[in-house]
Formats: sequence, structure tokens, C-alpha cells
Amino acid sequence: MNAAFSTDQAKAVGIFALAVIIVAGVLLSFVFTKLSSRLVLAVIIVGLGIFTWTQRDAIDRDAKKCDATFFGVHLTPSNSDLKRHCEQVTR
Repeated sequence: MNAAFSTDQAKAVGIFALAVIIVAGVLLSFVFTKLSSRLVLAVIIVGLGIFTWTQRDAIDRDAKKCDATFFGVHLTPSNSDLKRHCEQVTR
């Protein structure tokens, strides 16, 4: 059985990942006491957040081209019309 990861599921994972990144950043900011460490942590957290958001944002655009991926995982469109279109294109 080939289980597919849909575009809606990928968007939900993207939102969850952003929440985890933010919570981890806040918790780690309490661990690091030096300002320089906190600034480095903030840059890393913001970078991860932007990277995750851009991946999540590109899902709909790429799904219309029948080539949607989320962090390298191929997605099937959640929209039934688009899913049918992509199945016809790939035949």
C-alpha cells in the first residue's frame, strides 16, 4: 500500500513545525544567558522559521504544476480536480 502525503497535511505539518521552532527558541533563550548567544539563537530560529514558511508557501504553487514537494517529500494534491489533472498529466 502506497500512502500519500497530501498538500493539506504538509501545510498542517508546516504550521506545527513553525510552532515547535518558536517554542524551542523561547525555551532555549532562557538557557542562554549571554546576549551574543541569544542573538545567534534568534538568527537561527528566524532562519528556520523563514525556511519552513517558504516551503509551506510554495506547496499550492507547485501543486498546480503537479510537482509539489515539502522538504523533499512528494505530495499529492488535496483538491480532487487538481489531483485528477495531475494523474492525467503523469500518464
